[in-house]
Parts: sequence; C-alpha cells; structure tokens
Amino acid sequence: MLHTPIMEEEVWETIKTLPKDKAPGPDGYTGRFYKECWSIIKADVMAAIITLQQGNARGLGLFNAAYITLIPKKADAVLAKDFRPISLVHSFAKLVTKILANRLAPHLNSMVAANQSAFIRGRCIHDNFILVQQTVKVLHRQKVPSLFLKLDISKAFDSVSWAFLLEVLSHLGFGMTWCNMCLIYFIPLPLVSC
Repeated sequence: MLHTPIMEEEVWETIKTLPKDKAPGPDGYTGRFYKECWSIIKADVMAAIITLQQGNARGLGLFNAAYITLIPKKADAVLAKDFRPISLVHSFAKLVTKILANRLAPHLNSMVAANQSAFIRGRCIHDNFILVQQTVKVLHRQKVPSLFLKLDISKAFDSVSWAFLLEVLSHLGFGMTWCNMCLIYFIPLPLVSC
C-alpha cells in the first residue's frame, strides 16, 4: 500500500486538510493556494509527484530549500537554548511529506513498541511520567533500594544517522521506493537503496 502510485484523489484529500494560511515557505504558497487553484495546477502537481515517486529527483534542490528562523521560548530569550528553530519549507515539500505521513499513519501503532508513547495517535507522552510516578510509589512502599536517573534528552533529536535509519526501514520491510521518497528531501543525490 505504501508503494502504490499516488493518485489525484489522495492528493486532493491531503490538500483539503492543509491549513489555509499557515507558515508560507520560500515559495510563499499556503494551503489556500492549493485549494483555490487546484483545477489549474493539478496536472503539474501530479506530474511532479509521480516523477518523485519514480525516483527522479532532478531539480528537487529548488524545492528543498527552507527559511530557518528562531522562535523565542520565553520573553527574555538570550541563549540559543531559549529559542526553538522552525523551518519554513516549500509548500510542495509539505504536501508530499503529508501524503507520505497519511499513508504511514495507520501502520505506526503496530510498528512502534507500546512503551514508545510519543508521536503516535492515541498515545500520550505523559503516560511515561505517570508510569514513573507509580513505579516510584510502589518501590517506596516495598522499601526496595532503587536508583532513578533523569536524563536530559533535549539533544536526542538534533541529528539523524541516515545509514541507521535506512537499516531500520529495511529491517521493517520498507522497500526502496518508500525509502527514497522519505529520504529524498534530506539526502543529497544520488538516491539510496534500502
């Protein structure tokens, strides 16, 4: 299902879910543009999506640019850690990644372990905190000598090992087409094999 050709209906359904006027990228287009102009642009958009799905990423560099800006996390932000970086990417890249995310979403629950509670619909990261609190209470009542470590994982998402990511995708049974579609925006040409 992940490798089937992306059809016009699937693209249109995705476009309908795009926010109308949120975070335009370097191209200046928002969801409103796609919704209002779909009858005019659909042939070109579909041609571009099909070309990407077939593994042809020539000229993708034009779409693979972004504005990076820093949003302050607090009023008196001074240090780098006081800011949250945000990338304003081209609307076409947003559209393609949203299509891929929509295809993958129904399968995530069975692919991601139950103890991984973030980023999966129906799971809540706060469940981890509740689990830790309950565990501490039980161990305290049983007077069991224990050691708990609180780790700062703020740097956990700063970098990605693409080789490792490809290995994981391959192990999970993702084919070359899917791997290339996912990584095409992040890895310089040539395309990779998975």
